[in-house]
Amino acid sequence: MAKWFTRLGQLIHKHATLTIIVTLILTVLVGLGLPRITMDTSNGTFVSSRTKLSRDSKIYSRNFGSDTFLMDVTDGQKSMVTPDTFKKVTKFTQRAQQISGVMATTSVVDALNAQLSSETGQQSDGAVNPKLQAAMMKQLSAEQQASLQKQTTASLTAAQQQKMSAYTESLLTSTQKAQLEVAMASGGNPSGNVNAGLAQMLTKKQQAAVQSYTMALLTKQQQGQLAATMLQMLPKAQHMHADLLHELVYSDHGRVPGALKQLLPENGQHLLVTITLKGNVNQNDYAAKETQIKAALKAAGLTSNGYHTNIDGNPAVSVEIMSLMMKSMMIMLVAGVILMVVILGIVFPVRRRLLPLLFVLVGLVWTFGLMGWLNIKLTMATMATLPIIIGLGTDFGVQFLNRYEEEYRRDHHVSRAITTTMTHTGPAVLTAVVVMALSFLTMLISKAPMMQNFGVTLAIGVIVCYIVELLLMFSVLSVRDRQASPLSASDEPEKPSRLSRGLTAYATWVAKHALPIVIVGVVLGGVGFFFESRISVETDMMKMVPQDSPALKQTKHLSHLVGSTTNLTYLVSADNVQDQAVLKTMNQFGRAEVKKYGHHKIQAVTSLGSSLSQSGTLTQSQGVINRTIKKTPEVMKTTLMSSNQKYATISFRINPDLDSGQMLKLMNQISADANRTAKPAGMTIVAAGSQAMMLQGIDNMTANHGLIIIAGLLIIFMVLLLVYRNLRDALYPLVPIMIVLGLSPMTLMLLGISYNPVTVALSSLVLGIGTEFTILILERFIEEQKAGSGTLQAIQTAVGSVGQAITVSGLTVIGGFSTLMFVNFPVLNSFGLITVLDTAYSLISALTILPAIMYLFRNRSDRSK
Repeated sequence: MAKWFTRLGQLIHKHATLTIIVTLILTVLVGLGLPRITMDTSNGTFVSSRTKLSRDSKIYSRNFGSDTFLMDVTDGQKSMVTPDTFKKVTKFTQRAQQISGVMATTSVVDALNAQLSSETGQQSDGAVNPKLQAAMMKQLSAEQQASLQKQTTASLTAAQQQKMSAYTESLLTSTQKAQLEVAMASGGNPSGNVNAGLAQMLTKKQQAAVQSYTMALLTKQQQGQLAATMLQMLPKAQHMHADLLHELVYSDHGRVPGALKQLLPENGQHLLVTITLKGNVNQNDYAAKETQIKAALKAAGLTSNGYHTNIDGNPAVSVEIMSLMMKSMMIMLVAGVILMVVILGIVFPVRRRLLPLLFVLVGLVWTFGLMGWLNIKLTMATMATLPIIIGLGTDFGVQFLNRYEEEYRRDHHVSRAITTTMTHTGPAVLTAVVVMALSFLTMLISKAPMMQNFGVTLAIGVIVCYIVELLLMFSVLSVRDRQASPLSASDEPEKPSRLSRGLTAYATWVAKHALPIVIVGVVLGGVGFFFESRISVETDMMKMVPQDSPALKQTKHLSHLVGSTTNLTYLVSADNVQDQAVLKTMNQFGRAEVKKYGHHKIQAVTSLGSSLSQSGTLTQSQGVINRTIKKTPEVMKTTLMSSNQKYATISFRINPDLDSGQMLKLMNQISADANRTAKPAGMTIVAAGSQAMMLQGIDNMTANHGLIIIAGLLIIFMVLLLVYRNLRDALYPLVPIMIVLGLSPMTLMLLGISYNPVTVALSSLVLGIGTEFTILILERFIEEQKAGSGTLQAIQTAVGSVGQAITVSGLTVIGGFSTLMFVNFPVLNSFGLITVLDTAYSLISALTILPAIMYLFRNRSDRSK
């Protein structure tokens, strides 16, 4: 390999200008992929599309929609139950339904209209509330009231008619009685004309008294018939008078009944409108949908004249998160560059010390450009790769520049310095890059696509940054130093830096105390592994995003007002979900789960079966069930059953106090119960929908953690064994890394930090970064031994020379990671902090544990020296 790099160094030196031009052209071409990058904060980043849950969730979203915007409408402390508000809400929902990608809207207006529509034509089995009946009569026109009175009178029995006639006559004045006698004396059928004659001569007050008396005469069955007739005459809820709206809505002794509470929180001081999006709406379009919703709210008058509307729900939170992600990336980029400039300026005492940072910016264009071309989504995890790649890419450049300057100081011979550096440092850093990339690719073992893409992005980043740093560093140095004059024999070479001399002295001290140092390191690492299983895992996704997000705050506030807005949804599939046996199974299963787990976990269950059970229809014939479902308003039906009658939903409303881990456990328990439940042939009940995807995704993020560590260690060992063909040299780098892998969980425990879906990736980062540091020292150690140096001298030279570079590299990586602490994502804050500490551990372990082990296991010939 060294020969190839020697030849490559000669070619770069000879064609330096061409190399720069070609690299910059490639940068432009690859950079064209940058506009193609898309963001993704959906649950699809947590669960693979190949899983059954993902497939079932796609069927669910296709038939019942996906995410839901929530509109919280208020007007100070006023009640929202007014004709004017209902008209505005109706205008808004009509406009919202015209927005492309909107599947359905729901409001209290829709609910009332659906309720009235379902009751129209159905005979009630009880008396109507007198106040409600009076309000309904007041809503009717004079013609409608007359028609209703006529129909009511016609429904009376002979006995009831006699009583009504007697009561009516008792109300007549002398003049009215005389008029009645004249009418009766004129001939005809007295019994047939008496009621008609009476009705014409009664005053309004007498008519009201007769109506009241007539109502008192009616049986419950007749009152039910009357109510059904009145319902047919009523207008839509948005056109009702205030009195009738008040009686319909505040029917629970002046309070909003349970069925409407979630749509009218705080007893009607808030009004909730939901907009469910179709399953094919891309998350990147949420911002556009929110803009259209805002325009519809404004046009409907729900944002002015005292009205205020908050847009909440998961889509609104996602829109804000995507915006914050872009801002965070800019913050990390700027902060990273500033920190790198400071670090390189202070601790890297060479010429042109900022070149590695300049070239890593080109590497970033390559990395994220390739992300666009390869359609790798920008997620919360891949966003975190930006400062990591800045740190690691700068690290590679520092290694090249440090060795070049070391060689250049000897005689100022540019060609020899480039060739020597390429021959020795090129393969060493390449070995570290290969091991690093393979370590990152162990994230492919993760079950979460987000973490898989995280590993792939890092692997791409380190590879392209290595290529860019190598090509640009040596070509630019060749151009810049081409005119330099070689030193004559009388010229004195430049002395090593103070940092290099200090590290050489430190290596000597480590060698003298090698055994106790290794013992202490192994003990600390072993104790750290003991804490691994004791660290909790943060599973609440809402705690991982910026807590000051207005949409998140509003959504939490809304959840506090209306109770739980969290629903575990299950997809029911059958040849025909309207089949009575299927509906009964749905109803029985839902009720059994609520009873089994209690209201402290499941607050309510909704399904087509439970709705029919509440109305008493479920026990009737299949024909009655089919007719009832057919008459059910579309706004209700579309949330319970698919249009092709192949799918239905069972929705469990979950206690909002349960954390994500408890919800996942509950979901798995319900799924297990669904599998054990006896069902008609062809019927299935499976978890599906966005909530199920999120809960499973959290579990996926932390799955296979131990397997990733084991795979990473095996890969490192196999690669080093293949490169060095020496068992001892292949094992040397593993000990420091394993100690750091133990120190990492110990630090988490001491700091009280939980694992989260991103910190799970720490093991891969430790494997990659720690291996690079140890490989570079080991390579220089082997190089010095081949040159004839003894073990101690080889260690001193390796640590004094390469140690300076990896110290600078370590600090640059730490600087890169520390920018994660500047962003507003809690999940990235904790990741940044612990990664900074782990990188420091890796640096200290490489400079301390590795030299100690190499000295302890030195060749026998060296032991006698």
